[in-house]
This record gives sequence, C-alpha cells and structure tokens, in this order.
Amino acid sequence: MDTQELFRTALAFFRDGVEAAVDVTRTPWGGVTRADRYPTVHMANEAWVVSIPRGGASEILAAMDRVYAGSQVRHRRLWFEDPDEAYAAQEAFVAAGFKPTGELAMARLGQPSCILNPDVVVREADSDAIEEDYRAIGAAIDEGPGYDPKLSHDLYSLDRERSALLRMRRFVAYLEGEPAGTFSLWPRRPFALIEYLGTHPRFRMKGVGRTMISEACHHAILERCEWILLTADLFDTPRMMYKTLGFEPIGEIRGFLRA
Repeated sequence: MDTQELFRTALAFFRDGVEAAVDVTRTPWGGVTRADRYPTVHMANEAWVVSIPRGGASEILAAMDRVYAGSQVRHRRLWFEDPDEAYAAQEAFVAAGFKPTGELAMARLGQPSCILNPDVVVREADSDAIEEDYRAIGAAIDEGPGYDPKLSHDLYSLDRERSALLRMRRFVAYLEGEPAGTFSLWPRRPFALIEYLGTHPRFRMKGVGRTMISEACHHAILERCEWILLTADLFDTPRMMYKTLGFEPIGEIRGFLRA
C-alpha cells in the first residue's frame, strides 16, 4: 500500500472524528462543526477545509462567524485537507491573529518489537471503576496545560460520546496497580487508529507509553486490522517515540487556531 493511500485513509479517520457528536454545516469548500454543549472545546467547534474558496481566508472566516452566531464559541480553529493549501493561506491567517498548528499522520504494519514494562497491565474500560480511572487520568493530564475542571470534564464527555458513536475501544494502563495511562482504538478493517494516548504525569518516562502502543497494536491485529495509524502533534516530541516504534510519517494535516 502506498503512502498516499495511507494518508487518504488517515484523513478519512480524522475528518469522521471531527464530525462525530456535533452539528455539521456543509460549505462549498468543506464544513463547519458546532456543539453548543461544548462551546470552549476546540475540537467540537472547528472548520474542515477541502479546498480554499475564491474568497480565501475571509470567506472561510465569514462562514464560521455565521455558524457560530448566537453561540458561546469564541475561538476559531480550522484544519486543511491539503497541507500545500494551508501553506498558501498561512500569511492571511497569521495576519488575522491565528497560530499555525499541525498533526503528523503516521502508520506502521503490524506490531512493533520493543522493550515493554512488564509491570504495566492494560484493561479495557468496560466497567464503571475502570471508566472512572480513565476520567481521572485525563483530568490529571489536563492540569498540565492549565485547563479548568469544566473544560476537562467537557473534553472527557466529548471523548466518551465520540467513542460510543464511532465504536472506539477505550483502555486504561495500570502500573503496579495504579492508573497510569489511557488510549483508544478505532478499528475499521483493514486499518485501526490509535487515539487519545496519554500518560499520567506521575508515570512518565517509565515505559508506559511504549507498552500502551504495543498493546494497542496487539488489539488491532486481533481485530484483523493490518495497518495501524495515529496522529501526533507536529511541533511536539512524542512523534519521535512513535518513529522508534516503527511508525513512519505519511503526511501532514495543517491548520490554524485563534484562541
């Protein structure tokens, strides 16, 4: 399978995730999502740009203003399907107060061979107790960027809604019995996407992340998914860990955010 086909698949996963559990307004150039119950959550209120319209950035922003009229949404976030078009529009969006953002799509075939932490046990979030551990780990991770409790709760609620709609499987990793990390797996044969991978701040640098990735790939194979995909922040370090686990870059999903 060639890189372009893998990237198109990653884009389809990404876009379907963006449009789940929200209202979608279609436009000639893409679409805008809105979720009035989560007005401060960026990923619930954003635009997806397939191609730049004749009116450029101004036309896109005007459409977003119309969609969010009367709502409490104050930020503006959008993603571009074509990174080259995002580069072409970057000057206009930066001039309008936006910060460039990006996700690196990565893929690998099968399960990685790596050193795991034998004290890490992964369990599916199929009970109230494990679900509560999933929520608590997310809340601890959200303290890092300074999210308030309301935003953290909304992020968790949206995650749970989307997971149910898209039939994602959610997991919690335990290190010596303590809740240490979470991830979700979205199988869509012959592909699977790893989402919401995060390690509790107390348990970082202990092999929890690597072990979760290996477990996610194992469960994907059991689901008869041959290719495993994920996305990583283009400007952060986890992508280097993924590369050591055999994930190769297949494309960039570029965007802009005005907080």
